[in-house]
Amino acid sequence: MGKVSRIDIYEKLDKVIIPGANISLVKYKGIRGLDIDENGNIDIKIEAPKQAENSLKELEKQITEALKSVENVKEVKVNISVNEKPYGTVEFKNLIPSVKFPILIGSGKGGVGKSTVSTNLAIALAKLGHKVGLLDADFYGPSIAMMFGIKEEPMVNEKEKLIPIEKHGVKVMSIGFLLDDDTPVIWRGPLLMKALTQFLEDVEWGELDYLLIDLPPGTGDIQLSLAQNVKVKGAIAVTTPQDVALLDVKKAVSMFEKLNIPVMGVVENMSYFVCHNCGTKHFIFSGNQTDTGDKLGLPVLGRIPIDTAIREGGDRGLPVVVGYPESPVSKAFMDTAKLIAEKSGL
Repeated sequence: MGKVSRIDIYEKLDKVIIPGANISLVKYKGIRGLDIDENGNIDIKIEAPKQAENSLKELEKQITEALKSVENVKEVKVNISVNEKPYGTVEFKNLIPSVKFPILIGSGKGGVGKSTVSTNLAIALAKLGHKVGLLDADFYGPSIAMMFGIKEEPMVNEKEKLIPIEKHGVKVMSIGFLLDDDTPVIWRGPLLMKALTQFLEDVEWGELDYLLIDLPPGTGDIQLSLAQNVKVKGAIAVTTPQDVALLDVKKAVSMFEKLNIPVMGVVENMSYFVCHNCGTKHFIFSGNQTDTGDKLGLPVLGRIPIDTAIREGGDRGLPVVVGYPESPVSKAFMDTAKLIAEKSGL
């Protein structure tokens, strides 16, 4: 049996108009939980605005029909609660009000170097003089702690908030700080949401210009929860130049757009290799420099070359922009950070 596509679900639900509110379910951000089991059965939790309180049966019918039209979906269970406030007066809680410009960094698939890009961009922005934080929200595969070479656990202050560990000018928080290296993270949606909320609300981030949030691969509940609890100012998609990676990153971009999160652009990692003998650029995964931007219809914020220094720096806990600041890779990261700062207006 095939897998149920979350992006297909959101596309269908984006066409469900909430009775009395004249807004789609996705744009209203009314999806409060979405569980899909291995048999294709869906359990979805919906919050509707007050305008829909007399039309819940109609709304439930629309949602059920929409979900059953998605390929591989079998049974659908819909739980609807009603917000006391009508649409138009609903206030979404911003869990990190002290951050000027939160940025989500995502990809459609693993293995494209998203955490490497997040790490080096955070440090590059700090080098430009900005106050920067980095949250490792990839709870299933946290790697930021290793990349920064951080082994200690965060302290708790008098307000019982976790204090981020600061290194290379960046305030860092990761579930990896609190787990043993060989401890697997096997959590379902509600536990993930609770952990994510704590890493936003119960961390003493302080005043920040940027908080980069390194997402897990794909288009799951973490992305949805962030969109509903953080005033995200922008998203960056990370990809490699192969067509298969571009197909997957399109799903992530589509998710950001459906959640009304502005996509700032794409960072093309492993873009090319520079021959150390002759200095020639070799585009190993694609034919030229324009493929990625053209195929995604997005500005390319940076093209990061392949270099063993990146891998060595990640393994040693010394990111390349710190360990090899004059390298072409570091310069590419710095140029990308300057473009991000320019686009954000900070």
